Amino acid sequence: MLTVKEKIDRGTKRRFEIYITDLSGNPQDPDECYVVLFKEGSYAYDSPSPRYACNKTGDTGYWGADIFISESMTLGDWIAEYEWYTPLEGWNTSKFNFIIQDKRRPWINRDPNTIAPNVKVEE
Repeated sequence: MLTVKEKIDRGTKRRFEIYITDLSGNPQDPDECYVVLFKEGSYAYDSPSPRYACNKTGDTGYWGADIFISESMTLGDWIAEYEWYTPLEGWNTSKFNFIIQDKRRPWINRDPNTIAPNVKVEE
């Protein structure tokens, strides 16, 4: 099965949102909700991110956090992991994968020896 990962540009503020339901599929609002961003596959100085508190973003079950993706965040595959608490079900988690990219400066996190000498960068 092919999974399409959302691409997120560095230097932008994004809403990381989740739809929370009980085991029967009914939407529910948790007592607490958090999201943490993890770099997938390798060590990065900026992983894991701080623990961001989620807020209600819509109708029942819609929760999220507005997170600024800094200009220095490591490019590549990341995971957003949510954790929430409800009195009936306790703590639960869910996660999704996404990609951090930089269309303006895609070379920043690359080894300078792997960048072709004839590359022209336009700002």
